[in-house]
Amino acid sequence: MQSMRYLGVAAAAAVVLFGTGVAVASPSDPERGSPAGSEGPAGPAARMPDGRIATPPASEHRPADGRCPAPPYGVQSDAPGYPGYAKTVALTFDDGPGKTTGRILSILRNHRVSATFFNIGENMAARPALLRKEKRYGFVLGNHTWSHPDLTKLTRRQQATQIDEATAEQRSITRSTPCVFRPPYGSYNATTLSVAQDHRLAVWLWSVDTEDWKAHGSASAYWVHRIIRLAEDEGIKLQHPVIIMHNQPVGNPATARALPTIIRFFRHHHYRLVTLVG
Repeated sequence: MQSMRYLGVAAAAAVVLFGTGVAVASPSDPERGSPAGSEGPAGPAARMPDGRIATPPASEHRPADGRCPAPPYGVQSDAPGYPGYAKTVALTFDDGPGKTTGRILSILRNHRVSATFFNIGENMAARPALLRKEKRYGFVLGNHTWSHPDLTKLTRRQQATQIDEATAEQRSITRSTPCVFRPPYGSYNATTLSVAQDHRLAVWLWSVDTEDWKAHGSASAYWVHRIIRLAEDEGIKLQHPVIIMHNQPVGNPATARALPTIIRFFRHHHYRLVTLVG
């Protein structure tokens, strides 16, 4: 089964790009696709103290061991509900740990806000102290593969290995097991969903894209305001938005600067901020 790529909000119906053989899915297709505003590249991997990029830990595919609840099949992009709140919002951060992760953690803690971090295995290996801090502070740690490939271009075994290696790294550093998973670029196929089921990983995409990775490490007011505008303008239309932001190795200073304003905005509009496990 070929992967399906959703190219934008306007591509509401499935089409075929003639001459390329690439199929494009509507967001209603539960087994293939990627959401509107697909996540960009993760950027350069974090380096180990000796300057090299981490190599994957020795890991074997192991069936789900019961540490995570059985997830629903397919993908989710609505924030979990919360008793007493009609509206919820989930802040999610991909591709870390990175240069601005510590600052983002401090902001979240100061505002007493929960969040979910989808970490990359090779970055966890290079910055284990930040991963431990995420765990110690009570944030949800999610699997974002070992090295951020497009999973739809991999075999089932290769997809499972990417997930297994990231899980093994998180376990070795924090003694915890991820129960949520986000496929890189938001790109997945039926094989991805089957592998996630086998690993008891709930697959989460997003409904609001801040496109903060496009700042490429800039902290300019332009990017700060753009991130805030996209989060607010798109999020306020939804009852349970899931917002994607980044904490990449190169750093996302505009994201960190925008974050307090985004938090205050959703609180002002009576949203409860939640993680992807509720």
